[in-house]
Amino acid sequence: MLLLVSLVNPPHGDQLLPIMQRLDPTFFGSDFRGRNVFADIENQRFLFWLNTGELPETLVSITTRVSVQLSRLTRRGGVRQRSRMSKLSNINKVLLTLMWLRKYPCIDTLALFFDVSPATISSIIHGVVPVLWRYFSNQVTWPPNAEWNNMRGNWRSFPDAVGCIDGTPHEIFRPQSEPQAEFFSGHRHYHLMNTQLIIDNCGNIAFLQAGFLGAMNDSGNYLLMERIGPRTNYDLPVGVSLLADKGYADVAPLLTPFRAIQIRRMPRQEQRLARKFNRKHSKCRILIEHTIKHVKTYQAVGSLWRHPRWFQPIVVELCTFLAQRHIVLFENI
Repeated sequence: MLLLVSLVNPPHGDQLLPIMQRLDPTFFGSDFRGRNVFADIENQRFLFWLNTGELPETLVSITTRVSVQLSRLTRRGGVRQRSRMSKLSNINKVLLTLMWLRKYPCIDTLALFFDVSPATISSIIHGVVPVLWRYFSNQVTWPPNAEWNNMRGNWRSFPDAVGCIDGTPHEIFRPQSEPQAEFFSGHRHYHLMNTQLIIDNCGNIAFLQAGFLGAMNDSGNYLLMERIGPRTNYDLPVGVSLLADKGYADVAPLLTPFRAIQIRRMPRQEQRLARKFNRKHSKCRILIEHTIKHVKTYQAVGSLWRHPRWFQPIVVELCTFLAQRHIVLFENI
């Protein structure tokens, strides 16, 4: 047996290399120089808007306001002790992050586009997103009670209704190291995390909270939102209500439609009134669906989430802040 083994010729040294390096000796080890993508695409204003949700002028303004914070951060998000030349300027870092939020491309695609390594792309995203979150966090604020009272009467069918509440799902991969049942939705048949949104009857986002487990329904999330929500004073004036779908319990201040089993038990005359109530309820509550559409325009929260779950809530909140900014912008045009 030893003689037979000794007769076998060992593989050539080149055959030990990966196949792509055997096909192309310069496949690995290329230098990354960085590319000024903003200068290349700022004249394509329509495509610039589609891929970032911003205009070149607004992107420059945002970068100017957050450049100080970006210059102080290291690749791990800590405070920079000494400055080092970066391959990408701050405006290209913000551009890269907004493109990632808007279209959610793969990290490798952005690395090829900006001519930096995938590790650098990931570091930039994890560093810029918290900075943008702090900058845009003032876009969503809870109105005081006087403003809620002024919103009464905007809906003729529901004069005391001042807004809507609803949840929206975000699909994720099946967890590998945690109990997957906590994230699996039996209603939607995939793993997800939920976000709760409250809007006023003008379409503006008043409150959001992300990171709810997918196994819980909207009613359970609402109870948790009241108990552990980051806001401690998001109370409503006495007598006002929020329109909600059938996934919520019919308790004040929520106003839900009649269920089918309830309608079947009513007399015929009351059945017609209940169905009419449901139609008007749905016509008013469609406003929050349109608002969610603005949020889901950012594909980072509108498509399958491919990154660590701990990073998703802050991305969802940032996309909601940006969506609210667009809602206010469209109202003034």
